[in-house]
Amino acid sequence: MAVAVKWVTKKRGDNHAPKFRPVNSDALDKTERRIYRTTLEAIEAIPEDTYRRIIRRIMDPQEVIDDLITRHLLTDIEEIAKAIFAAYVEGTRDMAHRLREGLNKELKRLGSDLRLVGKADYKKANIIGLYEPWIWDDPTIPALSLFDQQPDNMAGKVYSRFRASEIISSVANDVQANIGVIIEEGFTAQQSFSTGRTVTGLTPQQTAGRLYGVLQDVSPVPITTSQYAEYVVPHTNGLFPRWAKAVDRSMNTYANNLKNKGLDDKTVLERTTKHGQRYGNKLRRARARMIARTEVAFAQNRGMYDTLLQAQDQGIMGAQSLKEWTVGPTDVCPICRPMAGRKVPLKAPFNVGGSFVDYPPAHPNCRCFIFPVPQLSAAPVLIGSNVTGDPFRYVFNDGWSITV
Repeated sequence: MAVAVKWVTKKRGDNHAPKFRPVNSDALDKTERRIYRTTLEAIEAIPEDTYRRIIRRIMDPQEVIDDLITRHLLTDIEEIAKAIFAAYVEGTRDMAHRLREGLNKELKRLGSDLRLVGKADYKKANIIGLYEPWIWDDPTIPALSLFDQQPDNMAGKVYSRFRASEIISSVANDVQANIGVIIEEGFTAQQSFSTGRTVTGLTPQQTAGRLYGVLQDVSPVPITTSQYAEYVVPHTNGLFPRWAKAVDRSMNTYANNLKNKGLDDKTVLERTTKHGQRYGNKLRRARARMIARTEVAFAQNRGMYDTLLQAQDQGIMGAQSLKEWTVGPTDVCPICRPMAGRKVPLKAPFNVGGSFVDYPPAHPNCRCFIFPVPQLSAAPVLIGSNVTGDPFRYVFNDGWSITV
């Protein structure tokens, strides 16, 4: 007689198969869109005087950044944390489903009559309940020992808030980094000459063909490097420093091309400003999209990994159980291609090109997942006399027991 155990999972039409989007797709799922929108809102919430206060040294840069986070970005941290937590929960649910399937294969291999079934099959059998940590919606079904240790999923919430804080802190700290990049890019480049002389900065000829020269021409007084930075840095708001450098170079190239066409300085400046805004906006959207995709992938895989660790600690998975690196069906990147199907012990890291990680993603926009490979050492044994204090129960060799 087969004894079924309810394993609560979220029913999905795709049978929990991972959805791998094409590499060049800009599409975002619901959770990703939530992080994407909030990240853009956080970037747009950074006041322009933030740059001026740092450039003009009105306040210590770190004090400016701390003030920025406290006054403008705390709400965004909480919103992003909620979205990351939703992805984390989705990962735990998916892993519960995958783990159930893997355990059933092991039970079948070992000749056991015991099977774990999903929520959809629960009503079809006289079975008991196995609860995920966030689901307590049916008090008539007894919760077993596996997933009742953290009913509010505190570990996932702590992880989600930490990651959200890291995102916002990174965006805020890049404000200061971008200022340094823009100043260095334009005015601290060293040039060496055949005579052995080294000059720091741009020559007059180089300056004239750059945006700095245009600003100098329209200004009634000589402009400083700080004033140049005050003009360019707002267009780099929310970007990685290397992307900020790309915006600066693009604006300079654009201004130089317009100058070569004979346009007056005022027109050149107006058009270059609009160009900087367009290019900066494009890159800001790209960064927000990258953050959204990468953080959702991190959260889902972290939820999957935590579920596996908890299952092994509770004795559900055998001590020799493995985890497998799963890649997409097509368009697999050179970083992840060698990882396809690689299995390691559950608590051992994967070696991804010399970097050691417990689970994907291996890089921004990575689409990989981990998959459980449970390995039970023996079939569970049915014991008990079905009297008070000694109910029928299945006992697994690795410590887990199920009351029937």
